[in-house]
Amino acid sequence: MLKLTINGVTLSLKYLHKAKGRQTYNYRRLVPSDLRQHYAGREIIRSLKTSDPTIAARECLRITREVEAEFLRLRSGLPKESSEGKHGLGLKLLRQFGIQPQDYDKADYEAQGDVLGFADHIEKAFESALSVEEMDALRWDAANADASRLPLAERAALETLRGEFRLKASEYPAEYLRLKDKASDQKFKNDAELAVKFLLAVLPDKAPGEYKRSELNDLIALQRDIGLKTASIKRRLAMLRAMFNLVSLELELDEDRQHPFHDWHIPGEGEDKKDKQDFTFDQLTQLREFKASRVKEIKWMMHLMLDTGLRMKECCGLMRQDVYLDDQYPHLRVAKNPFRRLKTKNSKRFVPLVGMALEAVMEAVESGDSDWLFARYIDLEEQQTKNTSAANTMNKAIAGYLGAGAPTSHSFRHTMQTRLREVGCPEHLRNELGGWSKTVSESYGSTADLKNKSEYLQKAVTTPFRNIT
Repeated sequence: MLKLTINGVTLSLKYLHKAKGRQTYNYRRLVPSDLRQHYAGREIIRSLKTSDPTIAARECLRITREVEAEFLRLRSGLPKESSEGKHGLGLKLLRQFGIQPQDYDKADYEAQGDVLGFADHIEKAFESALSVEEMDALRWDAANADASRLPLAERAALETLRGEFRLKASEYPAEYLRLKDKASDQKFKNDAELAVKFLLAVLPDKAPGEYKRSELNDLIALQRDIGLKTASIKRRLAMLRAMFNLVSLELELDEDRQHPFHDWHIPGEGEDKKDKQDFTFDQLTQLREFKASRVKEIKWMMHLMLDTGLRMKECCGLMRQDVYLDDQYPHLRVAKNPFRRLKTKNSKRFVPLVGMALEAVMEAVESGDSDWLFARYIDLEEQQTKNTSAANTMNKAIAGYLGAGAPTSHSFRHTMQTRLREVGCPEHLRNELGGWSKTVSESYGSTADLKNKSEYLQKAVTTPFRNIT
């Protein structure tokens, strides 16, 4: 295990190694005993091809996530690589024998590639999976042998030729990611897998067309009973519908194109949604006097969000290179980076710095030497922002300062909409400032654009406003 200090943070990296006399780093990890049959050796060793400790640490963490996902797939009976999916693996194997399933004809199979070679391959796969007694029984009824005992690729190929190919719900994410070309999109992947986890927490794993309407209603009711918000239930169901629809359509799984997830009814939908609560002008005035006793970053981020309306995740993910203090109109660039995605494509924007926001950013820049403006809320190991932690800490600070029942940090955002509207800021500028804009103007990021936004923001942060409930 190596310990590296990067940007003032010491990391213990279990699988990062450097051999004696070598300049470059390696990733080294023992293969768990239950998975060794899937690997050529007892260790996974990969050269990181760099002598730079920062790059090596980043690569080590990336490979760790890949390997752990690989272990999880193998323990679930799935292949090492998830990008091809079950169907893709089956087609790949058939192509190795020159077989095109759409052209396959049992009556004239000799004309359809090396069918006999494929049959021999399948028999050997059965021999590896079955006992001698089972193989003897199989030879009496080889045509109807249970394909479920075969490895995934062989099973998929055989089922495809037989016209029996189907997917269980748990197998849909891999196919969906492949078809959508989203295998490398971690958030998209997580959303797809969470939807299936949501389903299988209540219902058995089976093909979509085998679920009944009553089971869907039971799923909704039970998830409501355990406290899941109706908005979350709707989001999970929408993902299941999208997966089942696309995969069953593209793979021509006719039996599964008809499933109960096409539509649904969620009792009490939206009733559990909390009404947004704006800060009052007096509350914002009080928070301007907030002085952090322990975590200085919380004060800076609070004042930045207070006078810009930035999202917490946007705030946590700011880098020093996103700050333009020497410009005629000091501003921030809100942009995608390796540790933080943007909520929507319209979230990319330039935001002027005025009032307490400007003071907070100036202090943060002067106080830190990290590439990140608020390094405390960056998780270098997981390569992500710690926005949940920041929000929890800030909300406790706000409640302690203003009293129980005060608005939360998220309320800075919609309060800013109110403040801008009260000073007559045009709708398109309000939307651009908050990243809500459906279209971006041609002057986006120009000096004139920043001047207009800066002037309206300055008015907004100094003008008392009325709360509209």
